[in-house]
Amino acid sequence: MKHAMLILIFVTSLVSAFSVLPTLGYSASSGFIFGGYFLFPFPSATGQLTINTYYGTAGVIKFQPGLIRKFDSGLLTSSLDYRKIVEKEWYGWGNTTDPDSSAAMDFEMANLLVDFTIPAGSNFFLTGGLDVRHSTVFNREESILWERLPGDVYASTWTAGLNGKIDYVIPAPLNGDMLVSAKGFFQAGDVSYSGVTGKIRGTVRPWTGGEIALGARAHRQFNIKDTPIPDISGIGQNENFRGYSDYRFTGPVWTLYQLEVRNDLFSLGDTDTDKSLTVGMTIFAEAGEVAEEFSGLSISELHTDFGCGLRLKINPAAEIRLDAAWGDEGMLIQSTFGQSF
Repeated sequence: MKHAMLILIFVTSLVSAFSVLPTLGYSASSGFIFGGYFLFPFPSATGQLTINTYYGTAGVIKFQPGLIRKFDSGLLTSSLDYRKIVEKEWYGWGNTTDPDSSAAMDFEMANLLVDFTIPAGSNFFLTGGLDVRHSTVFNREESILWERLPGDVYASTWTAGLNGKIDYVIPAPLNGDMLVSAKGFFQAGDVSYSGVTGKIRGTVRPWTGGEIALGARAHRQFNIKDTPIPDISGIGQNENFRGYSDYRFTGPVWTLYQLEVRNDLFSLGDTDTDKSLTVGMTIFAEAGEVAEEFSGLSISELHTDFGCGLRLKINPAAEIRLDAAWGDEGMLIQSTFGQSF
């Protein structure tokens, strides 16, 4: 297991034109990381352009521009996510894989996503859009782990398809809310595969600047034999299961349960506008597992972790998380953008 040590330096330029959060860090798998998160707001709060990018001296590259545009009829969101990752550890297939047995691979992947969300009444929101994907895997380390996968889609692969989501949001006590969500995607092209995810999350805010969130997610992947390896279904830090490496447990079915207590600590800048930087903290606990079918899930097979972290927010759409989590296999650190669930 490669334990990542990550130090981030955040500097916020709170000017009317844009905000920027430069980052400097280090991890065992990425090397020294140089990059930043740039936010360019549109006039009259009609939307924003974001760029999330970094370079790791070990050969890791990420470049993700994104666009949010508000219209009278709904909200348009789009992003282009390109990544190149070298020596990514792969642990095999299933819920009981060995943390000390892994194989390395290099891969590139790009994902173009365009969605439009419209309100359907006071509580329902409907989202639909286009999802275009490309991936290729190369320089795979010799290992028997590859032979245990249900599929073998490693070469350059293009797919495209539709995705959709239904969100139902209702008020809850203590200034809270409850979200029930169902989403699915379909991809066709060089290969064909699809998946569906259900989600429920309850949030209460019993004190100023603090909130408690409890959530659960379940996923089912279809045509797993035709799924490109970078898009295989599984849980780990890729799904914010923070005590485990990316895709630590892989399978066509997975569930994930999360509890988090968040609290703002202090703010810098003008708190009456969105030109302030808010620093907060969180503590969390999580449990998850994978299986071949939902009938194979068992409480006794759950993997668990717990941890704490920091939050830095310019506005609700620009939040950076730095989390330390302790799972069955030690401690891992994760740094990423957006809410955990």
